[in-house]
Amino acid sequence: MSEHVVHIGIIEDSVSLMPYLKNIPENFTKAVEKHLGFARLGSITVAGDSFSFRLLEQYKPQWKNKDDLLEAKLSFVVGWISHRACDRQMKPIWNVSEMMSRGSDADPSVSPTEISVYHEATLYNIFYSGNPVFRNAIFPDQLASWTGAELVNIPLLSEFIESSFGMNMINIQTFKAPPENTDQDFMERVCLNAQKFYVDVNRYTRAAKSPVPENKKNFVKDIDWFNQDDEIIKVIWQIRQGFDPGAERVQKAIAATASSHYAQAVQLSLKYITAASDYLIDEGMGMDLLKDRLDIGKLGRGGIGV
Repeated sequence: MSEHVVHIGIIEDSVSLMPYLKNIPENFTKAVEKHLGFARLGSITVAGDSFSFRLLEQYKPQWKNKDDLLEAKLSFVVGWISHRACDRQMKPIWNVSEMMSRGSDADPSVSPTEISVYHEATLYNIFYSGNPVFRNAIFPDQLASWTGAELVNIPLLSEFIESSFGMNMINIQTFKAPPENTDQDFMERVCLNAQKFYVDVNRYTRAAKSPVPENKKNFVKDIDWFNQDDEIIKVIWQIRQGFDPGAERVQKAIAATASSHYAQAVQLSLKYITAASDYLIDEGMGMDLLKDRLDIGKLGRGGIGV
């Protein structure tokens, strides 16, 4: 959940702007548009700085004779690259000492910061409150209203998911759990061993439905996290409403100086996607230049390793 809505928003907005960029080939853009679902999945996947450029190196000699599978793989990597662009813009904010609160109900060692929760909730309310997939993720109690929900045996389904996940993890890690441990204890230990990160969905529900005014002011407004006056956000909004702002206006908006963190993250995402596109089609562009343009191995703002 954490860093989910924002990453999805940034890859969707990046892909919506790609057709207006002359330096990204049409076949590259169409491949990502066709497999936007894979791009979304890549955008919520971690460790892209370790693997994305290696995969692009594999795809480069195959690109001229690409098939549907290669296009889907590329789309995932494009999302992965966008994830890192978002991280490099957002994580330095969360590392400022006064922004590192993790909420009174959270385990500070494995839980998201409150500011990141508010960013997720803010973008949900701006773009996705009418989307049933996102709405039911933020408000899971509403799942009961779905058609056919009464036919689902929740306890049995939960046991099935838990056992399936456990069987898939068994080759990676096993636990000798004390007899008094519950199934829930076991599943939480498995999940935390896979990724030491615990998400309390109730925090997102509260931030979206009834945000604390002081938190919204400190975490969103005062740091200029999302600004409707940014030119790139104006054209993003038009596109999301089904209007075509025109290539000239979009290109000017992308080039314009943006004040908000969200707008800057979209700009950086497009910069990285353009680098990937250039690498695939330019036979003379080597790996060192690709890594340089993707900022691989470089510290982020404020010396943060991202």
